[in-house]
Amino acid sequence: MNHKSKSSVKNNRHFSKRYYYTGHYRNTTRIRLTRYNATVLETVPVDPATESFTALLTNNCIHWFEVQGLTDDVNIARMLTEFGMHSLDAREVLTPAHVVKIDVNEDYVMVVLNSCFITADRKVRSDHVSLLIKPTIVISFNEGHAPLFENVYQALQTDTMNIRRQKSGLLFAFLFNAIMADLIESSTQVENQLERIEDQLLGRNYNQKNIGARIQQCRHAYLILRKNSTPLREQFHKLTNPIDGILEKHVVPVFKDLQDQLEYVIQTVRNCNDILSSLVDLYVSNNDFKMNGIMKRLTIVSTIFAPITFLVGVWGMNFEFMPELKWRYGYFMAWGILILISGLVWRYMKKRDWF
Repeated sequence: MNHKSKSSVKNNRHFSKRYYYTGHYRNTTRIRLTRYNATVLETVPVDPATESFTALLTNNCIHWFEVQGLTDDVNIARMLTEFGMHSLDAREVLTPAHVVKIDVNEDYVMVVLNSCFITADRKVRSDHVSLLIKPTIVISFNEGHAPLFENVYQALQTDTMNIRRQKSGLLFAFLFNAIMADLIESSTQVENQLERIEDQLLGRNYNQKNIGARIQQCRHAYLILRKNSTPLREQFHKLTNPIDGILEKHVVPVFKDLQDQLEYVIQTVRNCNDILSSLVDLYVSNNDFKMNGIMKRLTIVSTIFAPITFLVGVWGMNFEFMPELKWRYGYFMAWGILILISGLVWRYMKKRDWF
């Protein structure tokens, strides 16, 4: 289960010898290592406080370290240092409020982004994810404990696209595809929710209860999707060309396909923005129309009762020599006049098509 605290005190805004996890999750850090080649596939848990991460490496294998939970910032930073990373890479991994980036270096690729997925209560949630790719090593850092890469394990077990016979670049593509698949699903779900709200608002007898809250929830989800997808589009071109030792030529088409998927997400997010704009206008217009209808009915009632109120006020003055007070049929006559005037006023407004 993922646990969050209300606030985070530490930050990584300044250069320092040590960087801290600045997110809200308080999950225990868990690491598991998957080694594989054409004939070997094994997954073992790794103690975050292990003396040496490099000692776990073996020859002729691709090594995938999956890190879930970033609270053990000391050992996470040590892991990156052992694998030859800069200390600033640790800051990017441990800082969820970091800009989306793809950093291509001589012997490794660093990707910092956010994953999106739909929760059980149909809300869009975002988790900080980082990917580090070297020729024989791939490290994935996931802020939460959501099963983000379970499909990748299945691909390794079934040797999809001969992944166990390829270098780390194809594993990187599978990890990226898992993130992209969740992003597509999230954006599609939000678009469908907006379309359902639009259908309800355009319906003749729609239930306006909670419509405003649902629109606001979809708007919040849209902002998350836009924040996570638009900056990634600007960086993605770095992965559409071969990278020595990491991305081979036959893997590049996979990333070009992922780029097309990202374009689909961008287009869906734009559609969500257009639908949101129209929904807000439609919601406000419906509220104004409903309020106008209420005011119209109140005005009709006031108009019908205005002459009646006048007559009742006259007869209620209780002067001593009012002839109606002593008349035997005065009470019934008064009721008859009141009903007749009300009927005439109602008929007049109905004939004028005022309601």
